[in-house]
Amino acid sequence: MERALGSLDYTLVLIYGALLSVQFSGGYTGKKQRWLIALMIAVVLSIQITCSLTFGLTFTKRIYPFISHLPLMLMLIVAFQKKPGVTAVSVLTAYFCCQPPRWVASLAEFVFHSKMAFLSVYAIAVIIFYIALTRYFTKPAYYAMTYSGRSLFLFGCLPLFYYLFDYATTVYTDMLYQGIKMIAEFLPAATALFYVLFIIMYHSEMQRRKQIELDNAMLSMQLQQASSDIQNAKASQEMSGIYRHDLRHHLSLLNSFAESGNMDRIKAYLLQQQKELDNITPIVFCENDMVNLVLSSFESKAKKAGVTLLTEAKLPEKLVIPDTELCSVLSNGLENAITAANKIEEKTLRSVRVNCSVNRNKLLILIQNAYIGNIQRNGSVPTSIKTRHGFGCRSIAAIAEKRKGFATFETEGGIFTLRVVLPMEN
Repeated sequence: MERALGSLDYTLVLIYGALLSVQFSGGYTGKKQRWLIALMIAVVLSIQITCSLTFGLTFTKRIYPFISHLPLMLMLIVAFQKKPGVTAVSVLTAYFCCQPPRWVASLAEFVFHSKMAFLSVYAIAVIIFYIALTRYFTKPAYYAMTYSGRSLFLFGCLPLFYYLFDYATTVYTDMLYQGIKMIAEFLPAATALFYVLFIIMYHSEMQRRKQIELDNAMLSMQLQQASSDIQNAKASQEMSGIYRHDLRHHLSLLNSFAESGNMDRIKAYLLQQQKELDNITPIVFCENDMVNLVLSSFESKAKKAGVTLLTEAKLPEKLVIPDTELCSVLSNGLENAITAANKIEEKTLRSVRVNCSVNRNKLLILIQNAYIGNIQRNGSVPTSIKTRHGFGCRSIAAIAEKRKGFATFETEGGIFTLRVVLPMEN
């Protein structure tokens, strides 16, 4: 009876570990992968039985990683297309999760002083723990492992340590059972150390995640503002069309002033209409209407700030890049450049150069301006606590990264140069 229960427990643990490894790594899809798991379990079980009958149980335990864990990892990587790092941590975590059922069974053996109690409770505990882990733990574990490389390392440290310690002290040696004080106290000490390191790294990861969420929220606000700016610019463009439509009425009124000989009224009226037209009529820089609207808006802002805007734009009418993202890149870059140039007293340096073009299916944006003072950086991206310059640059970098392009922020000889490259792909 004990031998039958022992064989059952051995089979259940193999199934338990294999299925948990699959679940930790993201699960399986379809009947084909399900049958592949069943086939692998059958093959591994056959190899283990053969080795145990031929070379003995002790030798089989020593080569267990090579006849069980390694084939399982290869199957997940090759057949299931799982990432090697996630696969390794999944198998280690599944091995780590084999310990709780064993401890429950050991507790039953201690209470009832019976080997049968150990074997019986072990089989039941394996089933209960599998159900509980697959329901409450495997999915959060998968998300934790795949969130980032740091979280994968963080999640896999303790299972890896336990795996190495268990084989070193119970399989390849029996130091854990010899009563050696140093070995007995090493595991709780190492667990405490891992706990401290986990808290430190977890806090760092949470701070990083909060910063990413904050940047995403601010970027979303920037894109909403860009969308609002586009709508306002389009409304201004529509007003320009309406004004041109009403031109005959203005001419009729001017004709009435001329017939009455009132030249002062004519001059005042013409001056007023010229100002209104300047405010609502966008300058045509290229074939793209949205870019014309943004550049026209900043042309007006540059004049008010006493800054010369040198613009060269050669863009097609249609661009794959969303208007909100393109507007955000141009608006942030030009706003920062005009603000920096406005602080320079030398009039010859109060200028901003902007160039927009398409080359090899990539949108190229170049903005250059002189600046004074020092530019602080967070990594490669300029940052500042006094102005919006810092976030504007982060917003540009985030959009470039999102579209699988890049943005560089260079400072040389008192000239700040922004280069943005955005692939023209859907």
